[in-house]
Parts: sequence; structure tokens; C-alpha cells
Amino acid sequence: MKKCYNCGIPLNELPKKERTKEHIPAKTFFSGYSEEYKNQRITVPACEKCNGDYSKIDDELRDVVGIINENDSDKMELTKNAVKKIMSNKKTRSEKVTFENSSMFVSFNANTLDSLHKKNFKGIYTKKTSVPLSEKYLIDVYSDGHDEKKLDLGFEFLTALQELGNWEVSGHSDVFKFKLAYFDTEQNELKEFDKTITEPTFLVSAMEYNNSIMAVVVALNDEKWKSES
Repeated sequence: MKKCYNCGIPLNELPKKERTKEHIPAKTFFSGYSEEYKNQRITVPACEKCNGDYSKIDDELRDVVGIINENDSDKMELTKNAVKKIMSNKKTRSEKVTFENSSMFVSFNANTLDSLHKKNFKGIYTKKTSVPLSEKYLIDVYSDGHDEKKLDLGFEFLTALQELGNWEVSGHSDVFKFKLAYFDTEQNELKEFDKTITEPTFLVSAMEYNNSIMAVVVALNDEKWKSES
């Protein structure tokens, strides 16, 4: 039975028009890239409500990629779309753009970015297991926009993930690549994700967007963690 990757509702309980799929990451991250970059993109079952809720904010993360682009021709379409969106709306412009010493600075909402990283993490988990992530898990994000202490911890997770070897991709590694692992509480080490292990206590994932943004996501089943400690 297919369930929404995000809320877990069985899709067969919904009218057909309310059943859809979610791209991980959103299609907007592939804007401007040639067709060869768009093959075998990851999709997961979704309800129309969850799909629509995230589509309203997917551009926020895309815009970060576009703004920090340093003349990479593949990302110029992302940059164009980001600048157009930010500068064409007076409210958005006043919220995000500031000027100081003849320089322009663009800020983004860290909570919104975190929610998008969590969304993509849930999508990866669902793709790997064919079931949505249980609500028992507490999810946290380690990425730009957080304090230095948290970023240092995220880097430790990232280093451990990189030691496990090859990463997987959605479409193309230049657009989105990821690594999913679990923490073996008995052997006290991070291991390659194994979908035969039902609801591991501790999941760790790293995701890289457009060779520009890296995010580490940790999901902890707090009840199991306490019982095993």
C-alpha cells in the first residue's frame, strides 16, 4: 500500500486527484541543466496537500544556490530565477535584501531551509524502504545558518559518512547526491543503511545540492535510544 512519504496517509484512502508524487529534490533544482542531468530523478508517493505545502517554499533553497553561484554556467538559470523572484516582489525584497558599505546582502530563513532538508531526508528514507519515516523520530538539521558548535558536530557526522564510500544520486551528482546511514548501537559505529533493519534507532544522512550546499540530517527514535542506553 502506497503512503505519502511525508504525512503517511494511505493514498488509496484519497480521491485519485489528490494522489501525486514528490520529486527529491524539487524539479526547480534542475532548471537550466541539460536533459542528461534529469534522468532517473527520485520520486516518492505523496498526497496533494503535502506536495502543495512544500511547493510553496521549495524555491527558498533553490534561491540560495542561485545567489551564491560564482559564474557557474550550469547554475545561471538558478541565479536568474533567484534574482527575479527576490527583486520583483517588494515585500520579499525588503525582508531579504540589505545594503551595507556599497554591498548587497541577501538573507534566508534558516527554519524554512531546515524544513526542506527534512523533507528531502524523508523522501530519501521512503525511497530506500518503500515506507514513510515513523513519527517516532525526532529530526534535526546541521547546515549553514546554525551556530558554530552545531556546525562542528555536523562536520563530524559528514566525515563519518564520507568514510563509508560512494554516494547515491538523484538525476545527476552535480545536482543532488546523498548518503544514508544508521548508527549501530551495539557496535557503536556508523554503518551503511540496511533496509532490512526495521526502524533503526539512529539515522544519519548527508545531502549536497548543486555542488553548493551541504546539509546533514539526523533522525533519532528517542524511545528506542533510551531503552538501549
